[in-house]
Amino acid sequence: MALTAIEQKVLDSLDEDGLLASVRELLRLPSRTGQEAEAQHWLARRMRDFGLSVDEWTIDVAELRRQASFPGMEVDRSEREAVGLVGTWQGGSEAGRRLIFNGHIDVVPEGDRTQWTHDPWGGEQEGDLIYGRGACDMKGGLIAALYAIKAIKDSGVALPGSLMLQSVIGEEDGGLGTFASLMRGHSGDAAIVCEPTDLDVVPAQAGALTFLVHVSGKSAHACMRLEGVSAVEKYLDIHLALLQLERVRNSDVTHPLLGKFDLPYPLNIGRVQAGNWSSSVPDELLFEGRIGVAMGESCQAVREQFEQTLHTLAETDPWLRDHPLTVTWTGGQFESGEIPHDHPLVQSCAGCIQEVTGHAPTIKGITAGTDLRQLVNLGQIPALLLGPGDVRVAHMPDEHVRVSELLTAARTYILIALRFLQANP
Repeated sequence: MALTAIEQKVLDSLDEDGLLASVRELLRLPSRTGQEAEAQHWLARRMRDFGLSVDEWTIDVAELRRQASFPGMEVDRSEREAVGLVGTWQGGSEAGRRLIFNGHIDVVPEGDRTQWTHDPWGGEQEGDLIYGRGACDMKGGLIAALYAIKAIKDSGVALPGSLMLQSVIGEEDGGLGTFASLMRGHSGDAAIVCEPTDLDVVPAQAGALTFLVHVSGKSAHACMRLEGVSAVEKYLDIHLALLQLERVRNSDVTHPLLGKFDLPYPLNIGRVQAGNWSSSVPDELLFEGRIGVAMGESCQAVREQFEQTLHTLAETDPWLRDHPLTVTWTGGQFESGEIPHDHPLVQSCAGCIQEVTGHAPTIKGITAGTDLRQLVNLGQIPALLLGPGDVRVAHMPDEHVRVSELLTAARTYILIALRFLQANP
């Protein structure tokens, strides 16, 4: 499908220099999860400068946590401002379809700065690369969507319907911002989540749950080790049982997109802490981890299978039978989420990418949890992931995004928006 004169006019209206400058400026504002307020206020000002209708509000986290569908979180927000932000551009007519662009402004901590060769908060550009924490995941995609909306507005093209940009907080630890936006009534007929996908189309994401397990032992002097019960030794059997659980859960995955992965639903132990003295038998061990949620599987079913695995092991061990393991489900609780890989939104977005880049994108699934599942499952909004950047460099030292991909993403978003709004419902 060739570009129309109107589409070409809007593409020519894209402020490329402004887009790149804004990405770099936003990267200079540290917005670690739980500390996003300054960046949200900056983006709200930018939205207003561009003529968008802006809803900027203080999220009542305590109230939302009382909701049964609350997605969970890890950071303590009791003394931190939680800012919701949605900017809307209304086309020439209030009638028509509503398209959402959704992106999270929170980023993970920068980690050991000595491993960075570029300032994680510098927004430095070197050739085709812009460096900084969040460049890939996902301030680049967020700003590309903003400038796509700006280009449509600046072009003067009258369109039915509206475009919305949801800048959300707390995605990295559960999805507070998208949940708050949905609870506030911000909805649409379709959504593009601007996560880094290498500009491939992702209509399916697995889920993930995080857990904390407490293992009890019995302390004794190391010289009389047999008088105690080592929580570390008990954990070794637990770890083997969980590896077997992972094998069972990944033994026969037939999903057309997730089944292509070697390990679509990983079970990972991320942290283990035990004992309090090198010459004492450890009487306590805590381990934390993450278990994948299969496509279409309920979070409750995963929790029950995990806990039953531990219970079955404990029944074979006299010590663990009398000193039960305790399991706490902590942090973000990500369901799986998907729309059919042949959904009209998927096909339309794939066609727009091919129009802009000259080649067809891959339609794929991912094994990580995202806000897609809230838009689809809770909001009943068809949604997919599509954005600039390689997720393999996200959360890493020298995180970066390509200038060329940022511009391609913005052009793609423009085309998607124009064709979605002009199409018949």
